[in-house]
Amino acid sequence: MDFSLLGLWNQMGAVAKVVVLILLGMSMYAIGIVLERFLTFRKGKQQSLAYLAALQPLVSTRGRLGEAVALERSYKDAPAARVMGPALNDFVAGLDSLGSAAGDAVEIELLIHGVTRGMERAKKREVAALQRGLPVLATISSSAPFVGLFGTVFGIITAFQQMADPSKGGGGGLASVSAGIAEALLTTAVGLAVAIGAVWFYNFFVTKLDQFSAVIEDSSGELADQLTRSTRGAAHAGTAAAGNTAAIVPTPPTP
Repeated sequence: MDFSLLGLWNQMGAVAKVVVLILLGMSMYAIGIVLERFLTFRKGKQQSLAYLAALQPLVSTRGRLGEAVALERSYKDAPAARVMGPALNDFVAGLDSLGSAAGDAVEIELLIHGVTRGMERAKKREVAALQRGLPVLATISSSAPFVGLFGTVFGIITAFQQMADPSKGGGGGLASVSAGIAEALLTTAVGLAVAIGAVWFYNFFVTKLDQFSAVIEDSSGELADQLTRSTRGAAHAGTAAAGNTAAIVPTPPTP
């Protein structure tokens, strides 16, 4: 008997072949998700750090807050820009709409509170977008062994049937049906291989997502805190208030 992979494939029953094909399809799908997520995480991290580095000198200089707002358009693939850019835009627009009331501490606090809530919603959207595909990896890692076991059960049933049927070379001899048992165990081995790879990459991306979320969380939290400090006790109106809040410096944290 031929115990090579090709030989075992030729001796497999229809159910075992279908199970192996399903597992190979799951494996290819998982590989596609891994490659797509890897490129997305890498590009998002690089763009976000570049955005934070470019934003720092703009918001730390008086009169350049408008440039900081426009900076978002140059970093469309940066999750940090999609969180903090709209917040800066809302803050500037809110100051303009307040007019003479921009010197009112209560109005300023309400504006900052609204900007902070907007950043929270944006952060949730970005984290949800970064999680795309990860539930599929989790499903593959948990279900692949059971799919392989399904093929193993059918393979063992076939092997025992051959052992009990003398016309098929069984007659109770284990050697005559060893290929059937090897076929049965092969599907479980394939299922475990697919599951191991999927769970490794799932844990890898979950760790990267936590680190990336911490970068966005720290940057947006620092922005909100400095907005609060810079506008506390503001006594100027309109553009003067906007100028006083130009020192919002979201220092890029080390991921």
